[in-house]
Amino acid sequence: MITPTHDKDGFFKYYTADSAKLTLRNTTRKWSTPFVFNDPFDNQFNLRFEEPTEELAKANLEHFLSVVSSPTPFKPNQFGPQTPDMELIRQVHAANPDFKYTPEELADLLEGEREGMQRVAAMAPENGAEIRSIMADTAILCVSETHDNLLMWSHYAHNHTGAVVKFLSLPEVDSPLMLAQPVRYSEHMPRLKFSSLLDFYDARLTVLETITLSKSEVWRYEKEWRVITTLRDKSLSHEILPYAPEEVGAVYLGCKMTPEDRSEIIDITRSLYPKAAIFQAEKHDSEFALLFGEVP
Repeated sequence: MITPTHDKDGFFKYYTADSAKLTLRNTTRKWSTPFVFNDPFDNQFNLRFEEPTEELAKANLEHFLSVVSSPTPFKPNQFGPQTPDMELIRQVHAANPDFKYTPEELADLLEGEREGMQRVAAMAPENGAEIRSIMADTAILCVSETHDNLLMWSHYAHNHTGAVVKFLSLPEVDSPLMLAQPVRYSEHMPRLKFSSLLDFYDARLTVLETITLSKSEVWRYEKEWRVITTLRDKSLSHEILPYAPEEVGAVYLGCKMTPEDRSEIIDITRSLYPKAAIFQAEKHDSEFALLFGEVP
């Protein structure tokens, strides 16, 4: 059973009318690669490191010394190719609790930190190209916290003529939405910390999450969450994957949806998802907002 990464009961997906029909009729969702996203920076910016400074070198050295002073043996390959050396240093510390480096040894270690940061920073362009190649094999399901955002209805639901589907995050069907993570919005591109690279496993996860979950502040209104997986067919720009019918909790119909689309989506929902509620959007008469009344 999947261990949830959050406590939300579900998320919302905005669709055009035709896409909503396909999604509901076929019980499938579209997972896309980052290179088809409408934001040219989404998953496609150069990942850089924080600015190397003397203070940072000293802080990283202190972090390194605290790690190698651990009384617990390191996990296999925890530090990649450096794991055997790190474990040997740890064992020296464990066997000699009062062990202390001489001032000369500390100076050499500090110089190593300086050189290491400079070397890693210089490799940023090369690493960026490798990261982008990895992203090409990534499939992402994008959802939102909200179902009533006017811009989202305009952009992703074809000027309010489409629909929004609420997908529930259900442990009983191992819904992938249980693993959804919130997008991090910022005015500036994120910078990786050198200290995050020490642990091999944590470093890979940090890089992946920084790339896939970082977007410009201008997109904050989307309140987006994402589920990330590996693209099964590397020749495709997206994949259509099934979901459990129980995951459909509600369907919201756009305020400008045509009567034909409205009737068809209601019929599909009631036929395949009898427990799902159906709501009709209407313009508020005194606010820039939408009202949703349940369809009887």
